Amino acid sequence: MTIATRVVIVLVAAVIVIVVMRLAGRFQRPSHPPIDLGDVGPRPGVVLFTSTDCTNCKEALAVVGSLGVEIREITWELEPGVFESVGVEAVPLVTVLDAGGHIELLAAGVPRQRALRRAVRRAGLVE
Repeated sequence: MTIATRVVIVLVAAVIVIVVMRLAGRFQRPSHPPIDLGDVGPRPGVVLFTSTDCTNCKEALAVVGSLGVEIREITWELEPGVFESVGVEAVPLVTVLDAGGHIELLAAGVPRQRALRRAVRRAGLVE
C-alpha cells in the first residue's frame, strides 16, 4: 500500500468519524440552564444578554438585528443585577418571548438564523 493510499484512507475515516459524531450530537451548540425572565423584556420580543468585551455578542446582535424585530439588549456592565436575578451564566444569550412571556428560544452563543426566524414566527413577532 502506497503512502497516498494510506493518506486517502485516513482522510476518509476522519470524514466518517466527523459525520457520525455530528449525527450523534457531539457538536451541539452550547447550552444554558433554564432562566426565569420575569418581567424583563418586551412581550412578544427578543431579549439579548451581552457584555461589552464579547466578540460573539456583536455577531449575535447583528444576527438578531437582521430580523427587524424589537430587541431588548441587556449588558452585563450596565445591568449586572438583571443577569443575577434571571440566572444568566454566559453571553451571548438570546431569548425569544411570545406574548405570554413563554420562551420560544433560549440560545447560548450566536444563534442560527434559521432557528431564530422560526422562534420569532412562533412568538408572533413576524408573519
